[in-house]
Amino acid sequence: MKRIRTAAAVCAAAALALTACTGDPNDVGDGGGDGGGTVDMQIGEVPTLVVSDCDDSECYRIVKNIYDGLVYYDNETGEPINLVAEAITSEDNQTWTITIKEGLQFQNGEPVDAEAFIRSWNNTAYGPNVAGLNYFFGRFQGYAEMNPAPLPEDQWADPEVPEFPEPEADTLSGVTAIDDLTIEVKLTQQFSGFATMLGYAAFLPMAEECLADLEACMWNPIGNGPFMLEGEYDPEAGASAVRWEDYEGGMPAKIDKVNWHPYLGESDCWNDFKTGDIDVCSPRAADFETAMADPELTERLVSQPGTTFTALGFPLWMEEWQDVNLRRAFSTAIDREAVLTVIGQARGVPADGFIPESIFGGGTGSCEYCEYDPEEAKRLLEEAGGWPEGEVFELWYNESADNQTLFRAVGDSIKETLGIEYELVPLDWPEFLTARDEHTVEGPFRYAWGPDYNLNENFLTPVYGGGEAMNVFGYASPEFDAAILAADQAPTLEEAVPLYAEAEKLIADAMPAAPVLYSSDNVFYSEDVENVVLNPIYVAPGGDCELREITVVQ
Repeated sequence: MKRIRTAAAVCAAAALALTACTGDPNDVGDGGGDGGGTVDMQIGEVPTLVVSDCDDSECYRIVKNIYDGLVYYDNETGEPINLVAEAITSEDNQTWTITIKEGLQFQNGEPVDAEAFIRSWNNTAYGPNVAGLNYFFGRFQGYAEMNPAPLPEDQWADPEVPEFPEPEADTLSGVTAIDDLTIEVKLTQQFSGFATMLGYAAFLPMAEECLADLEACMWNPIGNGPFMLEGEYDPEAGASAVRWEDYEGGMPAKIDKVNWHPYLGESDCWNDFKTGDIDVCSPRAADFETAMADPELTERLVSQPGTTFTALGFPLWMEEWQDVNLRRAFSTAIDREAVLTVIGQARGVPADGFIPESIFGGGTGSCEYCEYDPEEAKRLLEEAGGWPEGEVFELWYNESADNQTLFRAVGDSIKETLGIEYELVPLDWPEFLTARDEHTVEGPFRYAWGPDYNLNENFLTPVYGGGEAMNVFGYASPEFDAAILAADQAPTLEEAVPLYAEAEKLIADAMPAAPVLYSSDNVFYSEDVENVVLNPIYVAPGGDCELREITVVQ
């Protein structure tokens, strides 16, 4: 995701207690839909384009332009601004009413109405579908009845897809169509941040034709947004999308066409950017300083604070990593300034907490053990009982040139400070995700999180909540869960945000991960384009921008 020049804000707390932020989405640009031309964009590995499984940045870069959601996050502040929604209101933060604008359609002519959202949400929330974004509906009444616990592993027909007992229900009891354009949502508990969530992929609508054939929709979705794919997306060759001329929403495209070019594995877009074949690109560590020293290139640079958090995760399911002082020792042994020197100092800032300042409620500086202190690191290691002589720790990461550079620098700092040898363990992206999520990595690992929506809670609940089986660290704390619940039930976001910050302090004390860096976004653009805007919430690595805003130089 991208971050903007100032810390993101939200609507006035008094208004948010009752309603989502409202406003004209066209305030983000001129909304004219004129301009034309073609833009060539890089993209990474895209696993699917089905909205229920769109749980990574590369998928979302396409989906957020093919679809319109209930809200969109403002390009300047990150505030949720109504897009498909006419209004989102609540009197108690537990029962919410969503009114949808009239006259909107999918690209196949189906209406974008209450049922379009409800069918999508039920599909994602139904446990046996094993949707990647299923957990976003955990706050909804009826979710538990749709998600019985999986059967024990030895009863699974396929270890990739758990067998569920027959659910009691296949629809969310807390979601009702009051009429064609009105949805009532009942949550299990109060949650003042509900409206803020609704710009994420989990809450997008789905055409009935798409739901009837998810296999076809996987690479050729039927959207309701300003761009429409030309044929199927090819994960290796990419695809093109054209401006949908019948779009009636509030944020039309200004260009005629975008070509997405995949760069997979170790490949990246920088050489193609320099030859003019790619219009927007962010250089990797090896090319970054050279690019930043080129005055011609820096005339076409957008640079701003980022919203991504990168950390060294600890495998708390392994006995040797259960001592908190060992984890604190490793954290204080990381010279974060030196790490930045290796990857490019303008590419981030040392993390002093678990939530970037650019996220609403973030920037609290909660991490006492994020300051580089070799003597304290050695003291903490001794208090933890030391490290077995001659034993090497493994440092796992998903394979890419940048990740290797970053985590080699992290490993080198720990080795130099504590005298502990390490070994890098690179895996390809799917293999790494599986090993991390299933707790089979055998040492500290790369962890990165970018926002799904603009609230400090989003860096806490889905990352550390749910118990040890539900998060990648194996962390569980009833005290943390209770602190999150108390914040959820605050009457307003203004009152909830500092309570979430108190929950962040519990994470900082337990240290299931050692924060390393907050990102900075540095994107270069070609002479052929202008109006290159970085959205604070919707940014992805490698070189990204708002395709609804970019224009071609005529």
